[in-house]
Amino acid sequence: RSNQLTGTIPESIGNMTNLETLSLYRNQLTGTIPETIGNMTNLISLMLHMNQLTGTIPEAIGNMTNLETLYLWDNNLTGTIPATIGDLTNLETLDLNNNELTGAIPITIGNLTSLKHLILYSNQLSGTIPEALGNLTKLTVLELIFNKLSGAIPDTIGNLTNLRDLVLGGNNLTGTIPETIGNLTNLTILYLGGNNLTGTIPETIGNLKKLTSLGLYQNQLTGEIPEAIGNLSRLEYLSLFENQLTGRIPKTIGNLTKLASLKLSKNQLRGMVPASLCNLPYLQTIELSDNNL
Repeated sequence: RSNQLTGTIPESIGNMTNLETLSLYRNQLTGTIPETIGNMTNLISLMLHMNQLTGTIPEAIGNMTNLETLYLWDNNLTGTIPATIGDLTNLETLDLNNNELTGAIPITIGNLTSLKHLILYSNQLSGTIPEALGNLTKLTVLELIFNKLSGAIPDTIGNLTNLRDLVLGGNNLTGTIPETIGNLTNLTILYLGGNNLTGTIPETIGNLKKLTSLGLYQNQLTGEIPEAIGNLSRLEYLSLFENQLTGRIPKTIGNLTKLASLKLSKNQLRGMVPASLCNLPYLQTIELSDNNL
């Protein structure tokens, strides 16, 4: 790892059937991941990230059923995520970010009930977010930002009560923010910005009392900012700009004593700016332009 290795991964690597860790990351490896890698059935950790690998993720990867860590991020991998990935039931971390992967997220990912980190951002994944993700109740990090995902956020997301980071921005998601999001009481980061979400901000968002960053910007959200947002006493960043929000800025925002950034511009907010905003000691950025204030 972290050498300056060049060339390809040889087919003969599949002969190392007793190996438990294969770490070739941060090199300049090119070519494809050989199918023979599926013979390495004792492998627990496979780290090929930060190379220049091309081609597809081999289906034979599903044979590596002892795998707990799979890092293929920051390569030039194409094609779909193979359905056989659902056979890796001991997997705890799956990180495929920053590749050129296409197609849908396979439903079989819902079989990975040991998974704690699912990181697929900055690809070209399409289709919907599978409801089966709701099976992954040990998940702490779910990052799908900057893909081409469409459809609604499934209600089953509310099953993921250990989730700390939920990052679904920069897609083409539609429908409403599910009420069940209020079940995710361990969330610290919630980013749904840069989609086509409609409807109101659910009152249940007030349950997320560990939240430090809330980004719902650049959607088509309507209705008022819920008073319950004032319950988020750890919030540092609140971005609701470029929506169609109406009504007044709730006075309860004055309860957010750790707030450093408040971005509400380009909505249809009206009335007076609450005086309580003047009491926020850490507020550095406030953007309220293009409203009816």
